[in-house]
Amino acid sequence: MIAVLMALSGVLTVLSGIPAVTGAALPPWAIALDVAVGLAMFAVAWGLLMLRAWAWVVTLGVQAVNGLFALATVFAAPVAWPAWVTIAIAALVVVYLTRPNVRLAFGIGAARI
Repeated sequence: MIAVLMALSGVLTVLSGIPAVTGAALPPWAIALDVAVGLAMFAVAWGLLMLRAWAWVVTLGVQAVNGLFALATVFAAPVAWPAWVTIAIAALVVVYLTRPNVRLAFGIGAARI
């Protein structure tokens, strides 16, 4: 499920950088960064499906960065609905991935005895 959310988040990240969708006049570097982060999320979604530890780590980092950029988009254009949805998904993903049983499924941490 988290891989699906990651892929959906990637789509919304790309959409949040398109001025025609958000109504925000973002600088070209911000649009390019949104697209790059969105594409990275698709690659990480595959890693999550395969329960790769690197995908777990990258997902936390990407969602943190993605959430911050979506927050910046919200400050620039509060009506940018893709950014609001992106923030909610980022929060859900981080909370879910840090649960102990999920960390163990990805081989992060050790089982307590």
